[in-house]
Amino acid sequence: MKVGFQHMGNLHIALAAFIGNIGCDVVLGPKPNKETLNTGVKYAPELVCLPFKVTLGDLFQSLKKGADTLVFIGGGDWSCRFGYYGRIQCSILKKFGYEFKPLFVSSENTKSVASQILKLNNNSWTITLKNVLRAFTLAWHKSKLVNLTEELARRTRPFEIEKGGASKLEREFLKTIEEENSIYKLRRMKQKIKESFFSIKENSTFEPLRILIVGESYCVIEPFVNFDLIEYLGGQGALAEPFLTAHQWLFYHALRKDEGSNLSKEKAKKLAEPFWAYGTGGEDQVSIGHAINAARQGFDGIIHLMPFSCMPETAALPVFEKISKLYSIPFLNFSLDEYSSPTGFYTRIEAFLDCLMLRRKKIFNKSPILSSP
Repeated sequence: MKVGFQHMGNLHIALAAFIGNIGCDVVLGPKPNKETLNTGVKYAPELVCLPFKVTLGDLFQSLKKGADTLVFIGGGDWSCRFGYYGRIQCSILKKFGYEFKPLFVSSENTKSVASQILKLNNNSWTITLKNVLRAFTLAWHKSKLVNLTEELARRTRPFEIEKGGASKLEREFLKTIEEENSIYKLRRMKQKIKESFFSIKENSTFEPLRILIVGESYCVIEPFVNFDLIEYLGGQGALAEPFLTAHQWLFYHALRKDEGSNLSKEKAKKLAEPFWAYGTGGEDQVSIGHAINAARQGFDGIIHLMPFSCMPETAALPVFEKISKLYSIPFLNFSLDEYSSPTGFYTRIEAFLDCLMLRRKKIFNKSPILSSP
């Protein structure tokens, strides 16, 4: 079985490790790029949102490389349209002559997934359990290390004296984690990652702007569609914190394991209830809760990322604006589609950072100096 799936940030590192260790071959195209987007735009409905188009292009890439099975995480078991993309995308792909088997991994069809894994392991429960246990352990350690690497890179960039060191280190460790298949070595890697980032020379007196990034999951996690926003902000001397990471997304939708590093989903929803009583889809309610929490914690600003035509995030916009006024925290929204350009995107970001810097200087008498890109 040759398995393909969609990219989403660095989620593929852990997911490929799991799939590759239960008896499958992993067949992936390159990370999302302009060609991926153009392919998705060509074959997707015109007004469908950007994540649909990019992930559809992803699947075309996998099938062209020989994938005979496509895996969809959480297909159909949550309210956002993202959970139903797989079924529509399968229809489009089959219309153009591709033959493959779709496999939807969700709480609704655990028996079907278990049956497929059992067949891959000669219908032996002993072999299946052994391989699944190793595959899960490997994927878990890789995902945790990826999460740690991304977090340390985010927290180091604004302070580093020589710009680019944290990003270079991040790329090196991500590659090492992806290639390493020894659980023992992965366990020992955690300390090495910490020591390497802590060894980067920093300006300890610098007080960076703190910015929370909220919005639709894919737009927050996938750097191709958000123009590497987190890395860009770090290079500008701002400490950017996403409300959701690939690790949190994967294990929540695969196992319902809530690993919010600062604020769990349930706590975020509780905070949001006075403003947004229930979720209308995706991460709208959770984003609102994180925005309130960030305002209370003294963040300097909030950036909201959403795909153009995304109903839940569009509906929630007035609530974010209300929170911005109520808590006096600046708020910047981006509606992203295939026509979005890095030039216009970065221009608005730079203006937002300038406003935050002047605001902090005026209110708190602090003047962070933003470094050059």
